Order: sequence, then structure tokens, then C-alpha cells
Amino acid sequence: GSINDFGWRAAALVTWMCLDIWQTGHPTLIGTCTGALCGLVGITPATGYVTSFGAACIGVAATLTSYWFISKIKPRLGIDDTLDAFGCHGVAGIVGSILTGVFASKQVAPDIAHAGLAYGGGWQLLLIQLVGTAIVIVLVGAMVSLITVVLKQFVSIRVSPAAEKMGLDYSEHDEPVDETVAASWARGTYVSQNPDEFKGQLHGFDPQPRRENR
Repeated sequence: GSINDFGWRAAALVTWMCLDIWQTGHPTLIGTCTGALCGLVGITPATGYVTSFGAACIGVAATLTSYWFISKIKPRLGIDDTLDAFGCHGVAGIVGSILTGVFASKQVAPDIAHAGLAYGGGWQLLLIQLVGTAIVIVLVGAMVSLITVVLKQFVSIRVSPAAEKMGLDYSEHDEPVDETVAASWARGTYVSQNPDEFKGQLHGFDPQPRRENR
């Protein structure tokens, strides 16, 4: 379990770094940490059933899928998820759950009824994982919707426009992060590329995407 944990996390971390280099020309600390997190999330359903090779394969697959969702699907759908909670935890967890049906090995877990597809167990375990994952998605979606509807009767789900404009670091925690944001803005990195996510923290800065000098 521990070896798979570290193996999957390492594979995911390196995968995200390579994707960052491919897309932006350099690795980022945020990307490295996000890749490691995707690996940690993805290993959860499979750690006791897969070999180190299977763990690495699932780590790469989970990271590729999460990266694609966060960079392509999330902006297209306009999802308000600044921390990419679903992109990391949800997507990587779903991939890990499904691919357990591919890479589960009786060498690691001899008591399982069926090995994964990659280890000669046929499609049965993969189909079980697909159905189980779909059921969990439906149940979680229904419960979250119900909880949200109830909570909205008592508290506001979103902060006020004034608090959002001020920045939640100020309005909720009274802790400024301007120095970090300003430094990132000056370097033309993630902050300047995604100003809407930091609009309450860009005090004294023009919240428009940077334009390169031509």
C-alpha cells in the first residue's frame, strides 16, 4: 500500500510537471503539488489491489484526465471552482475507481473474485467498478443537491459581492496575500492569465490580462 501510494504519487507528479512544461514551457510549484494530490486521491480506491506498475499507470491516467478537465472542460463550462476541488478529487477519484477494474491483481490481493482486465480477469471486475462508480456519482450528486437546497434556506451559499471584491482572504480571514499575488502578476504567470480568480486580491493592479510588449 505505501509503495503504491508513493509510486502513484510520483508518477502523477512527474506527469503534471511534463504537461506544464509542454503547455507553458516550465514546471510550476502549484502544478507539481496538484499532480501529487491527484496521485494521492487516485490511489485511494486501488492501493490494496494493484501492483506498483498498475499504480503508476493509474497515476498517469488520473493526472492526464484531471489536467484535461481543469484546463479544457472547466473553462468551457464556466465552472466556479477556484481550488479545482472537483477537477482533482472528483476526476482523479473516478479514474482510480474505474481503473481498479483494469489493474487489480490476485498477486497483490489473492482473495478477490476476479482479477482486472489487464491481468486476465476479463471484463467482469471492470463492469462492476463502472456500475459502482456510477451509483456513487448519482448518490453523491443527489445528496449534495439536497444538502445545498436545505442550507440555502438558512445561510448564503456565496459570499456577498462586496466580500468577493475585497477578497476572501481579507473578508473572511483578515489575511492579505497581495505580496504573493503582486509578484506573480509581475512575472506574468497564472495570476495574470486568470485575473477573475484573483480579482479581490489585485489591489492597485489593473485586473486585465497582461499584454506582451511587441
